[in-house]
Amino acid sequence: MADLAHLLSQANPSPRYVQIGDGLRNQISEGHLVAGVRLPASRALAQDLGVARSTVVTAYDQLIAEGYLEARQGAGIFVCDVAPIAPTRVLPPQSPKRPPQEKQLLLPGAPDPDIFPIQPWARCVARVARSTPQALVHQDDPFGDPVLRREIAAYAGRWRGIVATADQVIVTSGASEALRLAMELLVSDNHIALESPGYVPTQKFASARGWTINWMPVGAQGAALPKQAAEVTVLTPSHQFPLGGSLPVPVRQAFLQAAAERNGWIIEDDFDSEFRYAGQPVPAMAALDHHGCCVYAGTFSKTFSHSLRLGYLILPSSLITHFRDTLNQTVGGAPITAQRPLAEFMASGQYDRHIRRARRLYAQRYAVAAAALADWPDHLGHFHPHQAGMQIAFHLASPHKEQEMVKAAQADGFSISSLSRYDPGGETQGLLIGFCQSEPEQLKGQIERLRRAIQI
Repeated sequence: MADLAHLLSQANPSPRYVQIGDGLRNQISEGHLVAGVRLPASRALAQDLGVARSTVVTAYDQLIAEGYLEARQGAGIFVCDVAPIAPTRVLPPQSPKRPPQEKQLLLPGAPDPDIFPIQPWARCVARVARSTPQALVHQDDPFGDPVLRREIAAYAGRWRGIVATADQVIVTSGASEALRLAMELLVSDNHIALESPGYVPTQKFASARGWTINWMPVGAQGAALPKQAAEVTVLTPSHQFPLGGSLPVPVRQAFLQAAAERNGWIIEDDFDSEFRYAGQPVPAMAALDHHGCCVYAGTFSKTFSHSLRLGYLILPSSLITHFRDTLNQTVGGAPITAQRPLAEFMASGQYDRHIRRARRLYAQRYAVAAAALADWPDHLGHFHPHQAGMQIAFHLASPHKEQEMVKAAQADGFSISSLSRYDPGGETQGLLIGFCQSEPEQLKGQIERLRRAIQI
């Protein structure tokens, strides 16, 4: 094996995990580490290099995501088949070009496409194409691919504490489709309770149906029980959208009890609960449901890729027949091509590893963004450090300037949103600021430029 003792240099100012990753990447690209070679365990290499084990784990995870390394369950970390890269031909000097302008972004709720594990995903697609190619083009069950549904049920048990079987899972074409399907099949008395502020597509769907909406005001810890009961209540209990905050367990139990007493339903929109940066993810509301009245809606758009357009529902057993009878009579459903590869990706452990890596990266970016926002002057406003999610809600001290500030920010290239667009009454005023798509070293400057843009 190539010498790994010289991966670090005191003269190199780069972070140690970057140095380790760069050193291993170069040795693989140059052919010094050949395909099939097993690398030292992270703990052993950390001891040899005199660094924390988490430093080596971060470097390994990055190279796994890039396709240089492969983690084999129970066996270790191995070098992938990467052809040596020839030295770059030196070109004649040219006149310097102006560097491309840095994108401002700060788009709320958007995952970083650059951390998508392209090579592991491609290998899963290839394995399915070789072994069961019909699964890429044909699907008989309106609930979705049975193998993917089994993996989703297992995942929900591991990460969200939900006890369910594959029979209870429906694969949908995204989170919005999951929510629309649940509302369409559960609302029978034209009444629904929604959070205010809350998720706009849900609000628009209910309004388009002409339903009476009982608005639930949202506080620092989530929605309050509505004064007037509704047959169906839609909640974001683990991380309220867009304000943040987690619904306390006693309040969750009160919602579930109220739904059970009126033979109603709770639809739990669990859109980004995996990304909690202090402590462990909060168990899902559906995990507390002993009455069989909670329908759980999840998505792969936040945790994996928006392009796949895949979400899912987990139903109480009592609703399986009702949903199946309806879906048997409809045409459409979730995209087929990605379902079995995603099942393969989850079964191999790659999906869990990807989420852990994304959570580490987003936690770093959240910390930088929160620290930068904390430096904003008090006369601009404030935010609550919820230590979770993919965006930060900044409440303005001068709410009447919200629209003017958002227009100024967007004119300067920022993709932030106004908080008022999520509030049907327009009373919540502020800025919704994303951070997941920016590197930590970019974020501080971006948020400072945003401050200058909105100080009008």
